[in-house]
Amino acid sequence: MNNIQSALATLRLLLWKEFNHVFRDKDVLIYTFVVPAVIYPLLLVGGIEMFVMKQEAETKAQMKYGVVADRQGKEKLAVVDRLLAANCHFQKVEGAVGRADLFSGRIALLLDEVPVKDTNINDASAKKTPLDEPPKTEVEAMVPASLITNHAVEQVNDELRSDYKVSLNKALVGRGLNPADFKIQKVEQRNLNRGKSEVFSLALGLVFFSLFNVALGGAYPAIAATSEEFERNTIEGMLMLPVNRWFVITAKLVAVSALALLAGSLNLISMAADSSLAVMGSESVKGIEAFKITLKISAEQMPWVLMSYLAIALVYSSLLMLTASFCRTVRASQQWISLPLTVFMLVPLVALLPTIELNNTTALVPLLNNLLVMRSLFNGDVFALPHLITFLEVPIIVALTTKITSLLLFDK
Repeated sequence: MNNIQSALATLRLLLWKEFNHVFRDKDVLIYTFVVPAVIYPLLLVGGIEMFVMKQEAETKAQMKYGVVADRQGKEKLAVVDRLLAANCHFQKVEGAVGRADLFSGRIALLLDEVPVKDTNINDASAKKTPLDEPPKTEVEAMVPASLITNHAVEQVNDELRSDYKVSLNKALVGRGLNPADFKIQKVEQRNLNRGKSEVFSLALGLVFFSLFNVALGGAYPAIAATSEEFERNTIEGMLMLPVNRWFVITAKLVAVSALALLAGSLNLISMAADSSLAVMGSESVKGIEAFKITLKISAEQMPWVLMSYLAIALVYSSLLMLTASFCRTVRASQQWISLPLTVFMLVPLVALLPTIELNNTTALVPLLNNLLVMRSLFNGDVFALPHLITFLEVPIIVALTTKITSLLLFDK
């Protein structure tokens, strides 16, 4: 019991020394507190505000459209033309000749009525249209590849849906039926691929972005705990302390990991709050509902999510310390530590690929496995063998990298 209390007291004193040493560096304060909690959230809010301003400008501006000259009078084309002409957001340009006006910028939307292509028939001679049956046609709307494309498509679809609903109500009334007795089902788009279900989740995106701030927040503390000791000639005094070197390196790892977790947590909380407030404050943002983000994480899975976040912080911190321990100056460490930071930034992008899933094979890939576990938990998957393999691999990687770091720091 006394040995345990003595070990804890020694570790506490070493941690106090490490935090005092780390916080002497102003870069640590900037990249641990200012950048994650202030700079990045402000950039996010600024981006949302610019998106809102752009969308509001697009909804208020009139979109010029034209109809192919030799297609005037076509039945389906006339219906769409009539709907757009009645909408204040669209302005018809007479005399449009075709795609030349679209590409030149004279119009932003070109309507045409073209024959329906039968993709199910490979042999054209296998199916012949009777002479008395007119060929099937469809309306084709062409827009240039620009930011207003999505807005144009939404406007046209809204008009068509509204006109269809009016026509349907008239048909019901004509048959002596009450339209109120019929519920028109809402069409909802859903991605049924399990691996993609949370790929574009706003919550998962914020968590993955905060993981980069975990790495960024641990970078400068890792430099201060390793190479800066050599630059300031304080490593010799540390080697003379009458304590086991494992206590020293453990204290360094705990201090770096704690600051990395603090940076990531501050960024996650700040980004989530700012993005929610920005979206709530603008009713014109389409497709984003701040407080309707449904997570598939149960109460039983939440501890595993927190453990996964902690495991990622430990792995990141141990690798950052290992990289910085190869250098003997702060300047050299700043250059070399950009390599793992680049890897930490790219791995989440790979983990978001829908074709990569957590299984017994990917569970053995360091860094990637932890992120796949996080995505899997956000998908609502139950805890399985790949999750267990990933969690068991974390202490092995941390112990191995910490051992190498200790050899580089303390052994001459």
